[in-house]
Amino acid sequence: MPKIVITGGPCAGKTTLMGLLAAAFVGKGREVVLVNECATELLAQGITPDSCGSVLGFQRHVFNLQLEKEERLAGMSDDAVVLLDRGLMDNAGYLPEEDLNILLAEHNMTRADAYARYDAVVHLVTAAIGAEKFFSHETNEHRLEGVEEAVRVDEALRAGWAGHPNLQIIDNQGTFEDKLRRAVDSVTALVEEL
Repeated sequence: MPKIVITGGPCAGKTTLMGLLAAAFVGKGREVVLVNECATELLAQGITPDSCGSVLGFQRHVFNLQLEKEERLAGMSDDAVVLLDRGLMDNAGYLPEEDLNILLAEHNMTRADAYARYDAVVHLVTAAIGAEKFFSHETNEHRLEGVEEAVRVDEALRAGWAGHPNLQIIDNQGTFEDKLRRAVDSVTALVEEL
């Protein structure tokens, strides 16, 4: 059961890509499981860093919800393709390294353990890097970041996933459609290899 994390900075195209990938794999006769972004779900429920007392408190909820969702995947068909809108190491985009290490330690986990949970990671670069005029909050009402913060988050996410042995980075060269096409091609090739 291939597990592919779709990550990237704010306004990178993750949600659009997941829809395209789901359609592509279903078209090939594969079962697809979509795992929605945990932070967005929590924010939609009114759970925020302020209500949790700190960013670490909020990210602890994100981390635990991510683990819970992933544990539900046990027993799924080996033929299913799992597409995750973010993974455990996405906490690196929102926490200093020492706080991320606290979350990992709370679950007796190393970075290598976190990476090993996923077969591949596809990082879509935020529109705030190279496609600034397309950066917006329209596609996610819970997006909090401006352009500068989106760049910082994108870079921190790439650093957090840098140790994954199968990390693909999809930049903003060409049109948005070109970016999505490159990402779909990359993911379908990865899944065929697994």
